[in-house]
Amino acid sequence: MASWAWALSLAVGFLSLSQEILWVRLLSFALQGASHAFALVLVLFLIGVAHGASVGKRWCEAGDDLLARASRALMLSAALDAVPVLLLPFIGAAPLQTALLLLLVMASASAKATVFPVAHHLGSQQSGPRLGRSVSKVYFANIVGCTLGPVVTGYVLLDIWPIETCLAAVAVGSALLATACARARARASGALAQAPAHAPAHATSSAPRAARTGAPSPAWPGALAAALAVASALMPAHALVRALSGEAAVADVLQNRHGIIHTVTGDGHGLTVFGGNAYDGSTSVDMRHNVNALDRALVLLSVHPQPERVLVLGMSAGAWTRILSASPQIRELVVLEINPAYIDLVRRSPQTAPLLDDPRVTVHIDDGRRWLRRHPDARFDLIVQNTTFHWRAYSNNLLSREHLALARAHLRPGGIMAWNSTFSGDALKTAEGVFTHVERRAGFIYGSDQAFATARDNAVAVLRSLQLEGRPVFDEAAFLPGGLAASIVDQPFVAPERRYAGLNFRPATITDGNLLAEQAHGNPFLQDMAGSWFDAVDRWRAPAAEAPPARSSRP
Repeated sequence: MASWAWALSLAVGFLSLSQEILWVRLLSFALQGASHAFALVLVLFLIGVAHGASVGKRWCEAGDDLLARASRALMLSAALDAVPVLLLPFIGAAPLQTALLLLLVMASASAKATVFPVAHHLGSQQSGPRLGRSVSKVYFANIVGCTLGPVVTGYVLLDIWPIETCLAAVAVGSALLATACARARARASGALAQAPAHAPAHATSSAPRAARTGAPSPAWPGALAAALAVASALMPAHALVRALSGEAAVADVLQNRHGIIHTVTGDGHGLTVFGGNAYDGSTSVDMRHNVNALDRALVLLSVHPQPERVLVLGMSAGAWTRILSASPQIRELVVLEINPAYIDLVRRSPQTAPLLDDPRVTVHIDDGRRWLRRHPDARFDLIVQNTTFHWRAYSNNLLSREHLALARAHLRPGGIMAWNSTFSGDALKTAEGVFTHVERRAGFIYGSDQAFATARDNAVAVLRSLQLEGRPVFDEAAFLPGGLAASIVDQPFVAPERRYAGLNFRPATITDGNLLAEQAHGNPFLQDMAGSWFDAVDRWRAPAAEAPPARSSRP
């Protein structure tokens, strides 16, 4: 029975932590990547584990038929694990979807956690000198399972299966483990029935009490596993993603271990792209409609005297890289993208696919910071970073003072870095602490160590030279007063006295250590107090030589 208890402990740990990874993926998608998604799952998961362990302890103290109890708990867990796949696609209201997910996190964790004390009870000696050793072996098996679960599910299964299939696999795994418990109980009952009549009393004291507990037949959990597998296979493809996104016109879904990308058909101007259920841009490069606000990228070509080498941090839908490639001045475009699924997305879009065949374009699948550190001698005239919303998880890594300083070190003299602040005043104040000259156009921030506030003399000629597939990017109407190209030349940036207009109040400096953008100012209830607090903390923590210069929040 000891070896069986070790296997049970390992399997429960594997399934529990695998399910936690999937809950984080689902809730993060439902909340559009909000940074508190992981914290919510962790809190509810631990509450569920505590409750389940308490219930399992009571079973052990009562001397119940533990394997029968474990089998029933795992059958319940299997049913709960399958709810997102079989039920959520039919719930249209987002608040109900989120509330159900939160309840499922707690209930599923509780159902699985009841089995952990059972495994300890079955696999450890109740007294004697080997008590500690027997308990540690069961616990070690659980640790192995808890370690393998996130690794296998997070790095392997999510890379080859969609989220729906992974959820169904955990549900089926729970049902199969319930089958194994029921069969182990049946074997123990058979051994008890064949025991000699003169067996000592203590040999039967812990045996299963089948007559009084009504234990499930081993066939029932197996039938449940088969039913869950069939029902999940019959569900429409990507039904869960389509339901949680709330989009009726989902055109395509791409999933891997980095996340979930889906596209939505628009009004004929390319596909709208969502990464992790948050708006990621459009595949359109048509400047007559400018649905992608690509003028924020083209303004760089009008103010930099000779942009030959360009670094793009984050390719996403590819429109920004594609529009920059329209410049005949650019000789090399280096693109860093952490999610390879975007390569497939770009390849599927007629408007962006040509950039993959452009000999000037080199795409590296890598983390931006890691690549920059590994290539300290790489220098660029322009660095473009179309950052996601500042309140999303991990956005701090692309908006912090440390990241901007790292990117600044890779600029050539006169080089300019441009990145999306998504209208965060913190991002603007952080930029002012890193770059000597800072400008803003809409939500984009531009930083350099040389002045670039006005368009150069030949900016009109530069914009006229832009071509894609042999066709000019701008038509003649764009150069007339009030046209888009004319605004790029005449009014490239927001006036200095209005630079902070429309941004959050009391901005502070974003650092790697304070998570200001995604945690504090990502929460509207904390915006009024967090700025001054984090500014004070940063001044206290940083050495005097490294402290950011004090600046007014309203210059």
